[in-house]
Amino acid sequence: MPGAAVPGLDYIDADGHVLEHPDGFRDFAPKGFEDRVWHIEVDDQGREWAVMDGTRNLANFMSLAGTAGMSAADRDRAQRGELRYTEVRPAAWDAPARLVDMDTDGIDQSVLYPTLLLGVQGHPDVEFAAVMCRAYNDWVSAHTQASGGRLFGVAVLPQQDIGLAAAEIRRVAALPGIVGVFLRPNPTADWRPFSDPVYDPLWTAASDAGMPVGLHPFLAADLPGACVGLRINRLRSSGKPLPDDTGTVAIDNIFFTQAIANPFDMMNSMTFLLAGGVCERFPDLRVVFLEAGGGWLVPWLERLDHHYEIFGWDVPQLAMEPSEYFRRQCWISFDPDESTLAFTARSPLCGADRIVWASDYPHPDAVFPGVTRELSEAIAGLPAADQRLIAGANAAALYGLPLAPAASAG
Repeated sequence: MPGAAVPGLDYIDADGHVLEHPDGFRDFAPKGFEDRVWHIEVDDQGREWAVMDGTRNLANFMSLAGTAGMSAADRDRAQRGELRYTEVRPAAWDAPARLVDMDTDGIDQSVLYPTLLLGVQGHPDVEFAAVMCRAYNDWVSAHTQASGGRLFGVAVLPQQDIGLAAAEIRRVAALPGIVGVFLRPNPTADWRPFSDPVYDPLWTAASDAGMPVGLHPFLAADLPGACVGLRINRLRSSGKPLPDDTGTVAIDNIFFTQAIANPFDMMNSMTFLLAGGVCERFPDLRVVFLEAGGGWLVPWLERLDHHYEIFGWDVPQLAMEPSEYFRRQCWISFDPDESTLAFTARSPLCGADRIVWASDYPHPDAVFPGVTRELSEAIAGLPAADQRLIAGANAAALYGLPLAPAASAG
């Protein structure tokens, strides 16, 4: 509801999302790729299709990702595949409409990650993936320019090819409105962990360009990680399969892929970045761990520090405890309703200055309106200085954001 935010606090959403525009990326595609980059097509029967690199999928089944704040009836329609993609909340991809919704919740600034293109890093055609990333990054840069300094974009990288991904980091660092780069917490180089030197070009480019790295999971089983390694992708929904033109298709059970793979892959990635020597070798690297909850952080850092104390000979590359690297270079994102947020802020292993929050807007799990009210309630027991850090100052420091213009009244 309007006025839910606490006066005097700047609210910065560290992990909002933008739903992919129905045809915007074509304007930024190089010649010959205009019809290959992601877009929506409408057939003679009026059905909408999501098309990318020759693959066509019924777009209705993607509309659920843009239903924050919509009615229960519309969400039910989306779950049944009856809501058209172009019927989602306009703010999902329209900057002026997004600002209106931000004003409703008193959000000053929002940093945008993609939605469906979180999965482009698993595309088998590396050349196309690189083109798709460039087109998206150029589009989201232009998208942020219509926000008066309140929206910022995080660039997608062709993670399949380390060299191409490093080159894209350096390219996007010069784009207006781009304040970070995004990787999935998956060891794309033949299961080799992030501490392996094969990934050093990524950390070098991000450090040199001053671009923070956002590790953000995706539910697909298209990259090495928990979904594949634990065979979670073989678990199917207990509901009825969804129809398509060929009859029926089985769908992955999102409950298990999200509940297990997101935190598992994030803990794995964090361990190799902190204890594997990446943060030791790249002290200017900034990393934020997103959309995997935050309540596991303190016991995980405690465990890593304990192992460093007992088995330190196995990590001779470290000059200090893993948690010290986290406190120096890393941030963790919380959902505003997590019961462990204040506990984590009080812990010396993390601290209030290492916590950011995420709305996940316009996804269906986003609380809209009311997300800042939830956050305010979660941090109410903390000192005022800590509340200011968590509400917005930490995100501003992480992403290097300029001073936020005041949100519109009402």
